[in-house]
Amino acid sequence: MIRTITLLLLIFTFCFSGLSKAFEQKSFSLGEDFNDENIIEEHLDLLPEEIVSENFPSNLNEQVKYFVKYFSVKRRDMFELWLKRSGRYLPLIKATFRQEGLPEDLAYLAMIESGFNPFAYSRAGACGIWQFMRSTARKYGLRIDYWIDERRDPEKATRAAALYLSDLYSIFGDWRLACAAYNAGEGKITRAILRYRTRDYWELCRYRYLRRETKNYLPKWLAALIIVKNPEKFGFYITPDPPLDYEVVKVPGGTDLRMVALAAGVDFETIRWLNPELRRAKTPPYSSYPVRVPFGTARMAREYLSRVRFVYHRRALRYRVRRGDTLLKIASYYKVPLRVLRRANDLRGSFLRAGQVLVIPYREQASFYVAQSRKGVSSATYYRVRRGDTLWKISRRFGVPIEKLKRWNSLDSNVIRPGQVLVIWPEA
Repeated sequence: MIRTITLLLLIFTFCFSGLSKAFEQKSFSLGEDFNDENIIEEHLDLLPEEIVSENFPSNLNEQVKYFVKYFSVKRRDMFELWLKRSGRYLPLIKATFRQEGLPEDLAYLAMIESGFNPFAYSRAGACGIWQFMRSTARKYGLRIDYWIDERRDPEKATRAAALYLSDLYSIFGDWRLACAAYNAGEGKITRAILRYRTRDYWELCRYRYLRRETKNYLPKWLAALIIVKNPEKFGFYITPDPPLDYEVVKVPGGTDLRMVALAAGVDFETIRWLNPELRRAKTPPYSSYPVRVPFGTARMAREYLSRVRFVYHRRALRYRVRRGDTLLKIASYYKVPLRVLRRANDLRGSFLRAGQVLVIPYREQASFYVAQSRKGVSSATYYRVRRGDTLWKISRRFGVPIEKLKRWNSLDSNVIRPGQVLVIWPEA
């Protein structure tokens, strides 16, 4: 009997020891394997019932828990990308919000709006990191025309978002309602308050009046805050991208960003992401424009561009007049002087009719650029590839071997694309 009891005790001790080790392993695996929502649930149970966030005390309710699990498991890859990309813009956004007297945690609304993507564009027409609609963007001073969309400019759009959020807080006196209004519009939230006679965001979400997107907006943001403040606890070991660090170089109107990339010694995508507001991958015609280049490359870019003779020619767009258009409105949108637009279309007055086709002239860079000679330095030609061009055609045009073209431009194959800029040195 004693032997049996002893044996049972040994088995129980062994099993208990195994369970303890398993529990320890499970607790330590929180940062390694998040394919199981139950693990997230257990970790959420350890959090306080009230989420502590500056100016935003809120209950850790089921909606918030759902989106913590959603970001940590179902859309983990997406959230990792957001965390990585956040490093570029968070310092800028937080600094701007501090200057405007806004809570810094509001910076993470940009994560929910766009995943910190300046090129984000919604089906409804919202654009940029802060997903501004055109009307709201223009109300807060953002320029939108054929060449530029400042909703995609991280600095200017963030300043506009700070002003808009500040105005919404002045209207509602509650940050939850202000955030909901940022998503749905102040009119929608005002009508919801009047209809249901409550200013409680969570209470308003119980009714069908608000869209699901607005009902999920605050829970998504609070869930993101929980994760970003303790990323390792949810298994996110992401090194954020370094903050934007750039210098500004003024370039002539109509300058192609590929030429800027060549001048700065970086790839085109780097320049494109530093200047996302430029819709046509070139600066607006008629005037110089400040282009951002990576920090430490401005001097080289200026020196390089100073050796380039920019040759311009006229091009034209064809625009079909829509109902409500005016000549001034069209000229303003395309940044073409009114007198130039009138002369190009032989118009004496300002009368337009719907369906009328207008020619809109603008100045654009020519297909190639010639560097100015300096003492001891041979001049080079910079040629922008056109549709239908091949290396063989270009080599025949300039009288140089294909192999040299490939060597001068670090080409591994004969494949070239329209818009690509090639450097061509003269044969001795």
